Amino acid sequence: MKVNHVHLTSSVSSRTVNGILMVPVRLVANALKADIKVQRMASGQMSVNIETDKVSLLNNEVASVDSYLREIHYPGMALIARKGEVLLRQGYGLADEQTLNRPDQKTRIASLSKSFTAASILSLAEKGKLDVQDPISNYISGIPKGDEITLHMLLSQTSGLPSAFGRGEGTPLEETVEEIRHKTLKFKPGSAYLYSNSGYVLLAYVIEQVSGMSYADYVQQTILKPLGMNNSGEASRKVHTISGFVAKDNKWVTAPYYVSQSGSGTIYSTVDDMLRWDRALYSDQILSQDTIEQMYKPYSDKNYGYAWILKKKNENRTVFHNGSGGGFATAFSRNLSDDITIILLGNHAGMDMTSLLDDVEAKTAEALNLN
Repeated sequence: MKVNHVHLTSSVSSRTVNGILMVPVRLVANALKADIKVQRMASGQMSVNIETDKVSLLNNEVASVDSYLREIHYPGMALIARKGEVLLRQGYGLADEQTLNRPDQKTRIASLSKSFTAASILSLAEKGKLDVQDPISNYISGIPKGDEITLHMLLSQTSGLPSAFGRGEGTPLEETVEEIRHKTLKFKPGSAYLYSNSGYVLLAYVIEQVSGMSYADYVQQTILKPLGMNNSGEASRKVHTISGFVAKDNKWVTAPYYVSQSGSGTIYSTVDDMLRWDRALYSDQILSQDTIEQMYKPYSDKNYGYAWILKKKNENRTVFHNGSGGGFATAFSRNLSDDITIILLGNHAGMDMTSLLDDVEAKTAEALNLN
């Protein structure tokens, strides 16, 4: 069935009675992004209450951006804010075969998780528990060239460690660390750039060793809970998040459960919680501004800092990061000069998030007369 220009499926078939099309009420409610409550009254009759979508928001200033996302059939959630004021909060496409995406839904954020790992390391540094110039051998034995690889190199993707590691569901962090111990470096530590998920897995293990807490608990207690990010945490099957989709036989199908490892891509969140993270990075609530500036500084010719990539045009500074995996594709852009935040949490694999983010940034700047 097609409702509001979106194809939805239902296990209950529709039918026509006396010329009236009868459809499952929940199917229509999903298409309208509405909440539905069905109760049986004392008389035996059914009471149905449908509340319209209360979570989406669109300021006319950025209506052109919303139109663009609809035109390209962007699937996922999006949020645009100016100085913390939300201008666009929308869901696009499907959360699963029967439900439209809503902007308040929890989803996997993939490598956007790395900013929480980097901030956790820096919080331990501010507490005097470690120094980013410490060699990884101070905390983990057996890493190749571990006496030369520093925490700074892991943070800035200049360690030389390859990216990939085995992804078995439920694999203990220690087991992945043991796998990394047997990796061969791609270059001399600190001499070049290579994006490495393995490096951020090691950082998660350092967090555990230094704090005495699990990675999930440290991030929760140090960042998420203080900021009121109550819809964020480390993902597990116990937490309901929207489905990721992958292409198969020329159609979109639900992706297998996304397996990553702590530190590199395990966090789930919402666009609103990610905005809370954005606002915290303009304050001293979690880290000092001097420390936060370390995250934005480019440490290689790829302009990669600590889990943020710097884009500079004239005097305008923007930091961003992308993520992908398990049917999800994400991007987070923060224009530091104009205080414009763009959060894209997509749930279809294969999207070119760098190009999409560039387009959304440009259309937002045009809509807000920032050029």
